[in-house]
Amino acid sequence: MQYAVRSANFAVVEEKIERLAQVFAALGSSERLRIVGYLAGDEQPNCGDLASRLGLSAPSVSYHLRALESAGLIRRMRRGQRRCVMLTPKLKELVRPELLHHIKEGGS
Repeated sequence: MQYAVRSANFAVVEEKIERLAQVFAALGSSERLRIVGYLAGDEQPNCGDLASRLGLSAPSVSYHLRALESAGLIRRMRRGQRRCVMLTPKLKELVRPELLHHIKEGGS
């Protein structure tokens, strides 16, 4: 019986590690950190706004947003004709406030 419990606990731990690895992989790009820094501000831009603000092409921003979205760090919302991008609370749960502040300062 103990073996089954340990195996179940191990599986849960492994799943959490895989999710964390995906999050840190998504944050492992300077462009993505710049996007996260910009989104940490009060604005909720669309892909075009991010591209022009950060000096990236729209396809490049779209590519990076997909990686951040699949890691659960951002979500896209429809506001009228626009699809805005915003951070999810997941980032604040994983990153200390001081580090998030430094990311924000670097992204804006």
